[in-house]
Amino acid sequence: MNHGSWTAGILAAMASTVAMEASADACGMPYPGLTEVFPASGASTPGNAALFFAGHALSLDAVSVTVDGEPARLVAASDVPAAGYDLVARIEPPPGEGQAIVIEGSFCPDEGCEATRIELTAGAADTEAPPTPGGLSFDLYDYADSTPSSGSCESHSHLAWWVTAEGEAAGTGESPVIYTVEAFRDVSFTEPVFSTSRLTTDASVTMALHQTVDVLAGVDAPTALCFRATAVDAAGNVAGEAVHACRPCFYRKDPATAQPSSSRPSEPEWTEQDVYPGGTCDSGTEPGSGGGAGDGDEDEDAAVRGCSCRAAGERGPGGAGALGGAALALLACAARARRRKR
Repeated sequence: MNHGSWTAGILAAMASTVAMEASADACGMPYPGLTEVFPASGASTPGNAALFFAGHALSLDAVSVTVDGEPARLVAASDVPAAGYDLVARIEPPPGEGQAIVIEGSFCPDEGCEATRIELTAGAADTEAPPTPGGLSFDLYDYADSTPSSGSCESHSHLAWWVTAEGEAAGTGESPVIYTVEAFRDVSFTEPVFSTSRLTTDASVTMALHQTVDVLAGVDAPTALCFRATAVDAAGNVAGEAVHACRPCFYRKDPATAQPSSSRPSEPEWTEQDVYPGGTCDSGTEPGSGGGAGDGDEDEDAAVRGCSCRAAGERGPGGAGALGGAALALLACAARARRRKR
């Protein structure tokens, strides 16, 4: 697998998303056309892995695919989350290892889009499920109203969760992993509220989820939602288990006197004062207290399986936090794991 090409594609997608979120300029109707393909042309990909296409007004009606010069088909990959892309498809029949794939045609013929040519090389089929996510944690910032100016690409929001799923990086020849994070109102995960997915080749991924206050349904923000993370790779292999967390690691709320903003705030520089009592990074948490709306085994399991703590001061995976915060987080996770094993 050409890991470099994969990584470049992911970085390009992330950069595009960040640029859109940061813009406060007028947000007009996007132009029809293909803006991104993952994996990028020239890469190698498992023959049974899905391909991801981003753009506007896309269609596969005028797109053809050949494998070693022989006609094949692009069919919708309904078993794989779109993860923010507009079309997800795989090649049928699946090409064998080493075969040359050529995809060409107009992805929006009704809009007069120019033809595109994408060349890939098929790798060995990926038949192994990705590892179960190793942990899940989230931080919550209840900020003063964010009311974007007229014509902005951003939507109105009141608060944001930064949810981090920990896993393992995709190896050479392996499909990238799609993490899906779902929010629920209850610890038994029967009342869904919203969800999002992210495609990555990295070991962990952090998703920023901006929402309006109505998603809380009148419940105090830190205890309103439980999050669950699942993993599936681009070949459709599903990880065996999910991880979940129902209390934040860090929580901050702006004072009532704070002024509304015209743009979404960035993730705060968390401090030890932001550690949420009873949350996944509170060293005093007892079994069950980090879980969610109820008591019992579900809560205890949530407190342990969701133990993926970031140090105070970190801005996400890989950040450098204060030593005190790091010690706090590690002690919390270690203590919780010891309780669970008894």
